Amino acid sequence: MNNLPAPVLKCSGYHVYQILPPAPDDQDEHPRLLINGEGIHAGEQLEIMLPGCWLTVRLELDENVSGSGCWYIAQPSGLRDVCPIGLFVRRAI
Repeated sequence: MNNLPAPVLKCSGYHVYQILPPAPDDQDEHPRLLINGEGIHAGEQLEIMLPGCWLTVRLELDENVSGSGCWYIAQPSGLRDVCPIGLFVRRAI
């Protein structure tokens, strides 16, 4: 697996990226997920695509879990069990 950024999709004034697993060389106990080759910070708000809508969420990490499974959707409530890896996010151009 290479560490090249995923291709950028453009949609109605936004770039659309996919949240990717951490880089294989990231040996941190709580490795950062990647968007366009850059690490996500805990507490960061992202606009993700869910079926039928875009939704603003806040990602956090669980200090009691190691590896990429430590990441979860903290807000809005009710999405904690949704894995953020693979979701699509959009950012204004």
